Amino acid sequence: MADTPQPPPTATITPDPNIYNYTTQSGDSLQALALRFGVEADDIKLSDDAMLPESMHSGFIDPGLELYIPKTVEFSGSPTFILPDREVIFSASASDFDVTAYVNAADGFLATFNDPILSGMPQPASEEITIVALHNSVNPRLMLALLELQCDCVTGPLADGVKADYMMGVDDYRRRGLYRQLMWSIERLFTGYYGWRDGSMTEVVFPDGTTQRLDPRLNAGSVALFYTLAQLYTQDEWENAVAEFDSLYSEMFGSARLRPAAMETLFEPGFAQPELSLPFLPGRTWAFTGGPHSAWEKAGANAALDFTPASLEASCETSYEWIVASASGLIVRAERGVVVQDLDGDGNEQTGWVLVYVHVADAENAVEVGEWLEAGELLGHPSCEGGPSSSTHLHLARKYNGEWMLAGGPIPFVLDGWVAAEGETTYQGTLSKDGDTIAACQCGTAHTYVTRPSDEDQ
Repeated sequence: MADTPQPPPTATITPDPNIYNYTTQSGDSLQALALRFGVEADDIKLSDDAMLPESMHSGFIDPGLELYIPKTVEFSGSPTFILPDREVIFSASASDFDVTAYVNAADGFLATFNDPILSGMPQPASEEITIVALHNSVNPRLMLALLELQCDCVTGPLADGVKADYMMGVDDYRRRGLYRQLMWSIERLFTGYYGWRDGSMTEVVFPDGTTQRLDPRLNAGSVALFYTLAQLYTQDEWENAVAEFDSLYSEMFGSARLRPAAMETLFEPGFAQPELSLPFLPGRTWAFTGGPHSAWEKAGANAALDFTPASLEASCETSYEWIVASASGLIVRAERGVVVQDLDGDGNEQTGWVLVYVHVADAENAVEVGEWLEAGELLGHPSCEGGPSSSTHLHLARKYNGEWMLAGGPIPFVLDGWVAAEGETTYQGTLSKDGDTIAACQCGTAHTYVTRPSDEDQ
């Protein structure tokens, strides 16, 4: 009888102790990975030890790829994933979440608490949290969970020893009131989240000055939480606080890791910015007065650029120059100097590309919610309305699936071919096109001028 064919022997692959096998996540870029792992970009290879193709040297790397990265810093165990990225930003996973309904049903201290800080008039806490979450594009569930961790005030009475003016646990008179306490936490969350995106965040610093290096295989959402809690707890208390938060979040809202929308990929393979034009009329010249800086409030994701009409003196008088739509899309918000345009037209600013125009004069009357604007159509006039501003200008930012897109990041702002880049500090930075570079300056002098191509030039 013929011998039965035997399968070939299985090769035993011994992991290289000097190499990390890293599976890419949505939102990873080569530059950020190199900074987080403490290596040069050219040291990062594909799983077959081949060099990464040139296409991976810019933009986001497709999720799910296995990379070989040299070990330069030792990390024990596996990274602890607490929060998916979608649970930090105001993504589709929270688009149908009703803060007021949840707070009222929980029937804790917040259900009857009114805060006067935001508008000068008493405002229900749930309404304030809703507004802060929407404007900053932060997940309202996360805001409630952090408050519950710090003051037990969402589901019960205010915890013993906690002051109503300092519910997030930040006992600083400059942070007095619910609004300022919320903004403190958002600033820390975004420092961690967007710092992980661009690679600038590699460690957490505790109140006593001690530090802990973060495992480079973590995700941005978990790093945001770890960094924030490290500002509130000592290193000895920190791990227990993280575990308590994880348990608390699941009790309040169900497991964040099992929420269906939270498991979707934020950035699909081949992700890129759609074509956008400069936000003023063809043939007109404006000054590039603000490089990448915070999209909202004073600290946060450096997702915004500023433009000022070239003919305008430094003042807060409304300009007669027109702001125009940088792309075609549906107007989903127009209030208090802010116009929000949804480019996929589904009416949900937590999905797809969204443009945020700030300092639009009389925004409520300039355009109507529900109105479709084609690229280049008139949107309004620049002013100082819509937030702190020392002079009239337009503040322009982008979001995708609820995440602020860093203006000088892996997917840079591109307007009529002008590509934005980061500067050494916020508000600095450049626009470059065809070998020409314009450096941002709030001075608004001639060397900052950028002219939108006229119809004949295009």
